[in-house]
Amino acid sequence: MDSTVSIIVPCYNKGAYVASAIESALAQTHTCEVIVVDDGSTDGSLNEIKGFDRRVRWVTGPNRGGCAARNTGVDMSSGNYLQFLDADDILPPEKIARQLAALMDAPEGAVAICPWSFLHDNGCIDPPDPRAHWRSYDTGLALLLDLWLLGGLFPTHTWLVPRALALESGQWNTDLAADQDGEYFGRILVRAGPALFCADTSVQYRHPPEGAVSRDKSRRACESRMQAFETVAERILDVQDDRTARRACLSRMQAFETVAERILDVQDDRTARRACLSRIRKTAYALRDFEDMVAQAAAWERRLSVVDLSPSLPPVARLLIGLLGIRRGLAARSLLKS
Repeated sequence: MDSTVSIIVPCYNKGAYVASAIESALAQTHTCEVIVVDDGSTDGSLNEIKGFDRRVRWVTGPNRGGCAARNTGVDMSSGNYLQFLDADDILPPEKIARQLAALMDAPEGAVAICPWSFLHDNGCIDPPDPRAHWRSYDTGLALLLDLWLLGGLFPTHTWLVPRALALESGQWNTDLAADQDGEYFGRILVRAGPALFCADTSVQYRHPPEGAVSRDKSRRACESRMQAFETVAERILDVQDDRTARRACLSRMQAFETVAERILDVQDDRTARRACLSRIRKTAYALRDFEDMVAQAAAWERRLSVVDLSPSLPPVARLLIGLLGIRRGLAARSLLKS
């Protein structure tokens, strides 16, 4: 397969960081097409971008959100592989080359991922913090189930994805206010071949500043996380509806009716039910201040009718909720705290 790569950099008010991000894209040992989409910045970011005028392709327009900016970048791109890079993150010079080398001999539809470390504004970089899912998987779906079951993420710029797979999986969802990357890469993983973990490179992930999407606890953000879950879970269960898948979905739990319905239509066993239960409980725990979210989770517990301690929860909550269920477990937790 042609090894051309497009690096897509969405930018909104990242004037302090965007030049460094672009420099890291241009410094790749494998020559890449670099596309920067300014999403209506008002802080001087566009002037920073224009400084790279002859080395990158850039476009600007009104603020429409990061997902719309990434979709614009994909439309402008020509590479057979896509690399997304947020405007405050950093790629090491060999990142693309090493992941391409792994993908060249891999089956069609394979994706590459890599380790990551937090980058702080003072220049300090935390040591990598290995997780159980920092390994290769025979299928993207197997990786996704572990991410949902055990809890974890791969930041946007850890991925290198074949363009054809990305287009088959659909665009970034511009309706979401949270978990946009989880939903997008979740859809990709459901369709993907092997997920190859490249331990010989590691990206830098900016420690979330104030205002980061990952810290948004609003009702709209919560509902978006549920919608994201529903979309991905629905696709998971179309492919694999067993205890593993269900346990992962339950652990993720963000908008479950349609998702779990589809999962169980495809695979209705202990593995799938456990996965769904684990994901739903984790989401309900995160949204425990919203009674309707807890009620939905309790309904799914009754429907799935499987006993599990849901390892993605904190230790005390894991025990209480695993033994008592989400509603009574949360109540017992509150009593213990008080």
